Amino acid sequence: MKLFSAVLIFLLIVQASPVFAQNEDIVLNFSATEFNGKVLLSWSITQGNTCNGISIFRGSDTTSFVQIASIDGICGSTAETIKYQFTDLQPAVNASNYYRLSLGGIGYSYLVKVEVFDAGEQAYLLQPNPLMDESQLIFDNENQERIAITFFDQSGKFIRTLHTTEQMVTLRRADFGEGVYFFQLKSETKETTIEGKLLVI
Repeated sequence: MKLFSAVLIFLLIVQASPVFAQNEDIVLNFSATEFNGKVLLSWSITQGNTCNGISIFRGSDTTSFVQIASIDGICGSTAETIKYQFTDLQPAVNASNYYRLSLGGIGYSYLVKVEVFDAGEQAYLLQPNPLMDESQLIFDNENQERIAITFFDQSGKFIRTLHTTEQMVTLRRADFGEGVYFFQLKSETKETTIEGKLLVI
């Protein structure tokens, strides 16, 4: 079994700037989580607040949204906090997905953002490549093993080694000269080595 399988990896970023500030106290814990190529949205409506249905919107940026689903009927409760979940089965892949809620009669929630990456047949995703300022090297490391990432130049000369227990490292232009580099990803506990190529301009 390969250490690095072709998997979908997510990076979750919650943006704290609300669309309507008054709804920060109405919608709680609005979050987006990627799993198996889908995005699970979770949120709560606080006790004492009700609305006439919930519309769920997805966008490719913070301004352009399309409705992807709705939850009809009265939402929320005067007696208790109510939790909700919705699964987006078709998020944009290798792109940012922004979500917000429209609460009937109240307004909009704040935004959440999730990036869903599909490495396809590769065991890693490097974007952007070529490296001009910063690039993200993303790979499967769900078990948080210690990974060594070693870089070589075209002649095979050792350049540097990075160590991480995360699923992503940031590569910076300032750490490399212009040229073509090769890298190896290797777990300290398994023998499988993944090789890749980086262009720096």
